[in-house]
Amino acid sequence: MTTLITGNLGYIGSVLGNYLLSNGFKVGGLDSGFFQKNTIDDCADIETNTKDIRDVIPNDLTGVNRIVHLAALSNDPLGEFDRSLTFEINYEAAVNLAKMAKSLGVKKFIFVSTQSIYGYSNSDEELDEDISVKNPQTAYAESKWLAEQEILRLSSPTFQVLALRPSTVFGWSPRLRTDIVFNNLLATGYFSRKISVHSDGLPWRPIIHILDVCRAIKLSLESTLTGESLNLGIIGGNYRVKELAAIASKSLNDIPVIFNTENITDSRSYKVNFNKARKILDFQANITLESGATEIIKKLLEIDTNSEDFFNRTNRLARLKELLLEKKVKNDLRFN
Repeated sequence: MTTLITGNLGYIGSVLGNYLLSNGFKVGGLDSGFFQKNTIDDCADIETNTKDIRDVIPNDLTGVNRIVHLAALSNDPLGEFDRSLTFEINYEAAVNLAKMAKSLGVKKFIFVSTQSIYGYSNSDEELDEDISVKNPQTAYAESKWLAEQEILRLSSPTFQVLALRPSTVFGWSPRLRTDIVFNNLLATGYFSRKISVHSDGLPWRPIIHILDVCRAIKLSLESTLTGESLNLGIIGGNYRVKELAAIASKSLNDIPVIFNTENITDSRSYKVNFNKARKILDFQANITLESGATEIIKKLLEIDTNSEDFFNRTNRLARLKELLLEKKVKNDLRFN
């Protein structure tokens, strides 16, 4: 029986597919194909159904017994591109997929949510999964929070559901993203020899390496847990953005860090607790920022590319605008 990864041609999916294959899983993919050609490194060849997540039908789930749902308009800028489409894809399509999966006898559904649902917190306390207030600030976060709640309500002994809330992910992928904070600091610093922080650097941002996310997903697929939400991140791994910038700078031979405080727009700041995942899933993230930075810099040194081409291929909003400009996708974000 197959484990289906939706969004397998994205940043996390491109790593997860290979990770699960190497751990003995039979894996299939389902992906819209927006970022299929955005590879900057070798990628595992997984049989993929190129299809919009909104258009999935029961036949697409034939032979599937586990689903990892990654497919989404996958960050805040992308989510604000068209709020109605964000809710259509991230909320309605996700819930419809889960309901369809349950009706067809799929055994496990892993919904990859986000810590952006915590939004902005003035508390110095680390936020937990179940009691802490959710304060989503963007269409992306709102749509994920709505979907998470509704999908968890489908949980039963025969349809095991987990919602995983990763910290901001960092680390190398064949379909790298540079529109997420630590990857962005490193990549822009690498090409420009300076790091620009578009805030005062004070917001808190938990982090997690992409391979730690994959390991947590594997553990979730193998577990019998159901009906739970789990924060994923390094215990003690809550960093201020200025601390992330300092680590990126040090990794690039102490290049300068510049704070553009006139452009403070970051509406997210939160510190998160990760004890629940350690307690009930036996998961603890352990890959450090420093080792992740070393890996990314090593890969960048091997790539023959200019900065414009590189950032066009690694920024999701830029790629989506390109597809629209070239009329390869329609205004509803379905391919022509």
